Amino acid sequence: MMAQKDGMLYIAGGWMLYPSPYTGYNGPNTVLRSLNLSKSFQTSLDSVNYIRTEEFPGTIPGVQDAAFFPTESGFDLTFGRWWPYNSTIYGQRDGPVENRKWQYGTASQQWTDTGITLKNWFYEGSMRVSSSMTAWVPSLKKGYLFGGTFVSENGTSLKVVEFEEHNGLITYDPADNTWTNETTPLGGIAEGGLVHITTATDEILIQLGGRSEWATRMRVFSEINIYSTRQSKWYTQHLPPDAVVPTPRFAFCTALKSASDGSSHQIYIMGGLEAGTSVNVKGGPTTTSVWVLSIPSFEWAQLPFKSKSTAADPKGRISPRCQAIGEHHIFYYGGRNVPSFFTVPTCDKKANAAFLFDVNTLTWTDEFTPNEGRYEIPSTVVGLIGGDKNGGSTKKGPAKGWSDPDLETIMALKTTTDEGSGIGTNSTGNNGTSPTSGPDTSSDSPKTNVGAIVGGAVAGVAGVALALLGAMMLRRHRQKKASQLSPNPMKPPPRYAGALEEGPSELMAHSLVSGGGAYAAELPAGEVAREIHTGRGK
Repeated sequence: MMAQKDGMLYIAGGWMLYPSPYTGYNGPNTVLRSLNLSKSFQTSLDSVNYIRTEEFPGTIPGVQDAAFFPTESGFDLTFGRWWPYNSTIYGQRDGPVENRKWQYGTASQQWTDTGITLKNWFYEGSMRVSSSMTAWVPSLKKGYLFGGTFVSENGTSLKVVEFEEHNGLITYDPADNTWTNETTPLGGIAEGGLVHITTATDEILIQLGGRSEWATRMRVFSEINIYSTRQSKWYTQHLPPDAVVPTPRFAFCTALKSASDGSSHQIYIMGGLEAGTSVNVKGGPTTTSVWVLSIPSFEWAQLPFKSKSTAADPKGRISPRCQAIGEHHIFYYGGRNVPSFFTVPTCDKKANAAFLFDVNTLTWTDEFTPNEGRYEIPSTVVGLIGGDKNGGSTKKGPAKGWSDPDLETIMALKTTTDEGSGIGTNSTGNNGTSPTSGPDTSSDSPKTNVGAIVGGAVAGVAGVALALLGAMMLRRHRQKKASQLSPNPMKPPPRYAGALEEGPSELMAHSLVSGGGAYAAELPAGEVAREIHTGRGK
């Protein structure tokens, strides 16, 4: 498991193939590793040069595919597949308990454990849930564990028994230390991908790929499952039959990168096993291809890539872990380096299992430099979604529409301008339900409209003032002339609101004054500006 906190990347759990004389024995990985992301490092060097390690105490079970979520003081480790251990190798070590969690403090570097509350739970005992699909949502301060499998262990036989896939979404709320299981309409899914994305109106989880039905059915990448945390509801976006999608795969890893203006997100998938047969999906080959799904257009693209060196290329791996780090890198760690599920793996000795993918150059490299440049959308993806390498995507949804009307609102992205104003470029204001077609036009148009409104209002008021001044001078001139012609001049007719047929009264319905006339004092510039703004906005 991998998670970031305070500029550090933490790697925990998993399993390992122990070397001679215990060749062929799989056991728990009981080491916590940490990597400082504020410093440069080189993965081609021995891992001791850039990764810090510390042994789990005997009270902490070594687990695989567990929930590993950040807390204010460190991390919580819960659930997961526990590998029965050989005490000759590992010494005496406690096994996991379903209704307890293990907490690690980053400052104290100490582990503690405490009880947890389980709601809507499926089973308690020797069977527990294990899943690689987890996500932490910072704004909600909640964690999510999706799908996975039920597993059972027998500590005396050193065997792990895997049962059917878990059809549920488990929500962790650290505020009350509660884990709540919620059955999904999707069926059981294991070894797929789960990614969290923030939209203008929601915090969503996107699930893709994986396997089902006792590893006899693959989940196709033309069906993307979307969970709205705001509505606690699942949706599925169906891609067109002719859409280009990856070959079904499972046991891969995912990493998320986002355009700097927020106009699109890219989900990268790497590694994993492609489908074998409909009966035995594990019989397929390990894949080396790199694919990316762009959101919100829901279009897939396969990316060409190169390698700085043979050693920098991870090749095909089963169950690696990915984590977006820095500006434009993906940290890729671990996994079984094998051509297929049933072949003997080539071990990464001394835990030198780290690899780096530079998204901007599409290169497997070995050098990481923090705060270097910024993420650039691959040209292959730009060709599909529009805009350029920095953003400005012109596609705000799937070309052939949404599978559910609700998704148009749920998936509307909150974009920002390059000026750093923090104001979204949505045409409907701050609710973000209807994004504009491009950041350049939308970011400029509100300023232009306001300028035109204010300028028009000022000009209108000035025109009214001049007209009234001219009318007063003309009136005085006529009065003076009339007084010279007659000793009893006629009184001028009263002026009512609306008498100025071309004046501001036509733009100001509310300027009617009961029982009297409309005077310049009753035409405040603010009122005129507001009415003109409202009229143009309709």
